[in-house]
Amino acid sequence: CIHTTVNQLLYFAHLPQDMDSIVETMMKQLLSKEILYEPMKDIVEKYPKWLEDNKSKISKEEYERYGNQLELMLKLNEVYEHEPENMSKVFEIMQNMQECGQPPSDLVQDIVPDLDLSKLGQL
Repeated sequence: CIHTTVNQLLYFAHLPQDMDSIVETMMKQLLSKEILYEPMKDIVEKYPKWLEDNKSKISKEEYERYGNQLELMLKLNEVYEHEPENMSKVFEIMQNMQECGQPPSDLVQDIVPDLDLSKLGQL
């Protein structure tokens, strides 16, 4: 699946289109339900327990930030489940998630070892 996406991105990179449409195409593929839904679903399933288990170990600000991040992930999953083609909504949620910073590394490392939301928002 990822190999196919890379090949598609390389194909689009060679088309004589303006740069905005190339970047938009790449973003749509990177943020598509096919790529992100399952990892996000797994994180969302484990996040509440992680918050409960770590509430006393993290600052109040971190707890609130992670709680906000969980809410955004839940919204993203709702969009993927009910409106997977609504990329403007996906983009908006991802930008808001980027403002929350990285999810807890110990939460995501087993699910998606290379997840870096900050890089997705910079594309």
